[in-house]
Amino acid sequence: MSGAPVQKERLVSHKYSMGQLVHATATHFADRTSGTYEIVRLMPEDSTGERGYRIRETVSGTQRAVGESEIRPAGDANETFRGR
Repeated sequence: MSGAPVQKERLVSHKYSMGQLVHATATHFADRTSGTYEIVRLMPEDSTGERGYRIRETVSGTQRAVGESEIRPAGDANETFRGR
């Protein structure tokens, strides 16, 4: 065994899951918040400790990165996008 210290990764629990449908609530998305978005990637925490997500608009396919505070569940919290 080497004498190097072992670094443990912190396990981060995301509030939303892959495939879940959400709505954007951020004010800087004010002109684009009416659409439904699908969670397509779970991102690591940012410098403030907020968990991140990559979301895709279900009609246009437009993608963006958002923080957990910038989205809310669309309908049922377990709803997933099945339109592929």
